[in-house]
Parts: sequence; structure tokens; C-alpha cells
Amino acid sequence: MRRVLVVGAVLALAAAAAGVFFAMSRGSGEPAAATAATRKPPHPRVVAYVHHHGHTRAPTRAYGHPQTRYPTLSDGAHGASVLRLQQLLARRGYLPVTFHAFGPKPMYTISPRHGRFQWRFNAPSELRSQWQPGVFSTVTRGAVMSLEADLGLATDGIAGRRVWQALTATKAFTKVPYTYALVRESSPETITIFRTGHANFTSLANTGIPAAPTALGTYPVYLRYTSTTMQGTNPDGTHYSDPGVPWVSYFNGGDAVHGFLRGSYGSPQSLGCVELPYSAAETAYGLMNYGTLVTVTS
Repeated sequence: MRRVLVVGAVLALAAAAAGVFFAMSRGSGEPAAATAATRKPPHPRVVAYVHHHGHTRAPTRAYGHPQTRYPTLSDGAHGASVLRLQQLLARRGYLPVTFHAFGPKPMYTISPRHGRFQWRFNAPSELRSQWQPGVFSTVTRGAVMSLEADLGLATDGIAGRRVWQALTATKAFTKVPYTYALVRESSPETITIFRTGHANFTSLANTGIPAAPTALGTYPVYLRYTSTTMQGTNPDGTHYSDPGVPWVSYFNGGDAVHGFLRGSYGSPQSLGCVELPYSAAETAYGLMNYGTLVTVTS
């Protein structure tokens, strides 16, 4: 019995030695490949795939998609980013033009699309002359300010991340009407407010006297009050303070469209503002908004 056990042990040792020798002899002296039980698991956040034809796909990393980098645009900017901004603003009604894209329905990206702008209405020449595709001019600044007001943002006229995110959102939107105010200093002086091309409202107005004229040009409305106190200095150096001035829309520094009681209207009488009768000022205030362009022309 003892002899049998000894013989069995010898045979077991010989078999083990033969197995090691066989494994070593199959390669160049390297240890045999690790078994499934001892193989290390892959990195938990990196997985590589090997196709049947031998090519390896790049690892998939669980880090998410890179964030979109939105350009910040303001007065004087120009180029492809401004063009795309104008395309998106036009689609939502914030510009006096609309944009028609060529080819498939455009995606809401920040890359400009191929297409053309077209006037939404028979705009006054004073407005037509200021539209510049691809240039961040007063027309574009006013459009950005109107959008910012609708979004509840500061109306600084700068197209930043929040503006781009709103314009590139895929949810449905309602196209807004376009409003434009034209002040003519011819006799009699008037203000006409256009809503999507139609002269919705016209009133006699008073602009600045020669010693304090209303500056010619085009400006977007940047500040509004239903009622406020106006203070300043008269041309003779004395100070004034007028409380309760109603329906005020500031467009250029201290110049505003507002209501003011006068004995007559239609001639230069103010210190730079555009004065209207109270009832007319209320109507104008309801039509205008932040970003509405006001053109003062002789």
C-alpha cells in the first residue's frame, strides 16, 4: 500500500513538470497567457471595440459632449457670426427683413446658412438705408435689445450666450411684429410709428429748440417709464425739474419720446426730447418697446 502511494506521488510530480515544460516550450520563454479567472477587467470608463476585420474603434469615454462656444457680438462686429445672428433674429421677427434658407430646413446652429434676406414690408427709405447683412449695426443692436427685453435680460444690445441659446432653441416660437418710429422735423413736425410696415400711428410732435436741438440719426429705445421726473439744465444755465412726465421712452442719452403739455404741437419747443400730447404719447408708448428704432430726420 505504501509503495502504491509513493508511485502515485511520483507520477503526479512528473505530470506537473511535463505541463510546465510544455507551456514554456510553446513560446519564447514567456509565461502562458492569463486565464479568464486572473485576467484584469478593462478600465471602467473606457471601452474599446474590435471589429471582425481587425480594426479597433476609438474608446468611448463617459464624459459627455463638449459645450457649444457662443461668440459675443456687439457694435462694430462683422462676419459670418453676425450674419448667422441676423438670420436667426429675422426668423423670429426682430428685424425688418425675413430670411429664406436654400435647401433643406435649416438646423438651429450658430453656423450661417445659405439663403437670402427679403424685406417684410415696404419700409421707409430711412430704415432701408441702414440695413447691412453681416454687419452689427444699429438695426441689429435694436433687434438684440428687443429680444433681451422679451427674455427678461439686461437690454445692453450685446449678443452673448443667453441670446444665442434662445435663438437656437428648437421649441416653437411666435414671430413678433416689427416696430419703427420716424420723427420728421419738417413743418409741421411729426412722429410716425410703423408696425410691420404699416403707418399705425401719426401725431404732431415738438423737437428741440435751436439752443438744444434733437440729434439727427437713428437710436434704439433703451429705457422706458410710464411716469418719471425729468431734471436738467436750461440753455440759460437755470435748472428745471418736471415731475410726473408720462409715457417716456429714452432713445439717445437724455432725449426721449414722451408726453408733455404745450399750447401747440408741430414745432421746435423742447430741450431735445420729442414731445407729444398726453393721449398720443400713451398710444406711442404702447406701440414702442425696448430696442425700437427711432430715426430723427430733418
